[in-house]
Amino acid sequence: MDDTDPEADGDEHRGDHVADASAGRTQRISKNQILTLISMASVNFSAMICYSILGPFFPNEAVKKGVSESVIGLIFGCYALVNLLGSLILGKYIVQIGAKFMMISGLFVSGGCTILFGLLDKVPGTTNFIVLCFIIRSIDAIGFAAAMTSSFAIIANIFPNNIATVMGSLEIFTGLGLVLGPPMGGFLYQSFGYKIPFVTLGCLLLLMVPFNMLVLPSVGMYFT
Repeated sequence: MDDTDPEADGDEHRGDHVADASAGRTQRISKNQILTLISMASVNFSAMICYSILGPFFPNEAVKKGVSESVIGLIFGCYALVNLLGSLILGKYIVQIGAKFMMISGLFVSGGCTILFGLLDKVPGTTNFIVLCFIIRSIDAIGFAAAMTSSFAIIANIFPNNIATVMGSLEIFTGLGLVLGPPMGGFLYQSFGYKIPFVTLGCLLLLMVPFNMLVLPSVGMYFT
């Protein structure tokens, strides 16, 4: 007569399944996932630098153009507002647009706008300067809204079991961008003038476009 306890066998099998599942969750991160993390971290980092790099020197330059303090504040604030609205709209259509295309095009648009913003000191007239500041800054915000929104979709696809951990790790680079943006902008402005901080950052953003074109297809994304 078999004295084996069926309940004990069931518990043992369930324990094996739990162990297997835990092993699957703790498996080593792949090379493609590492490249994806680098890509997403660079997007978070550069987005916050673009937001904060103006702090040390742009108000003085705007005052030289005859812009009031309240309008300067609105120029800063419009970036966050348009970024919020853009994220809401683009998030609704990300499936139709495709996450990969949205990210690459967003980086391209933002890089171009960042370079253009560095040329605004050559614009004659206060009104022209203010209008162009709002237009370029708003388009820049839309570009980064596209990149950030698509990055969330990519992370969810590549790290389905570790979304919270990955998102928390990426917040480190968000903070670094906010911390390093003002001193970097101040140093470049003091050393090379108004144009160089924006041209430098814009060129880095444009270099991220081919990098993401090479990296993202290799991680098994099926976004169009």
